[in-house]
Amino acid sequence: MSLRELQTSRLRAAPWQGLADAELADLFAPNVVQWLPAGFQSPADEGARRAFLQAVSQQAEVIALRNPAGQGIGLVILSFPEEGGATRNLGYLFAESAWGQGLASELIAGLQAYFRGSGVTLSGGVMQENAASARVLEKAGFTPELAGAETVYSWRAGS
Repeated sequence: MSLRELQTSRLRAAPWQGLADAELADLFAPNVVQWLPAGFQSPADEGARRAFLQAVSQQAEVIALRNPAGQGIGLVILSFPEEGGATRNLGYLFAESAWGQGLASELIAGLQAYFRGSGVTLSGGVMQENAASARVLEKAGFTPELAGAETVYSWRAGS
């Protein structure tokens, strides 16, 4: 299954390579990436951001999220399953301009609909300080498990 087919009422998947420099800058803004792994904080310019996403693309599906006007407002990163495994590690982020509109909840619901019946388990770590992302996953039925400085949330799609 490829995330390139993912679409909700206000989000549609697109290749991340098509993001404009300004859209990428918005997605890597300090407030956006503050609770994400260290690699997200280090790319200081457009070339470094693209190189970082290209490297991540070797281990995971990386998809841009566009709004109905075609603006790149988010990213979804979903690891490739290990051979014989069904768990896919999920990460997502939205530009600050998209915060507070329910788009994260809409994305998660879209992913759940997309994977329903596939047997896939979606799993994502959330830092303790990132209460908004924790709420989104809890509302969507993800099960939390404390793992050090983060909580790992999981949802199994069933088969």
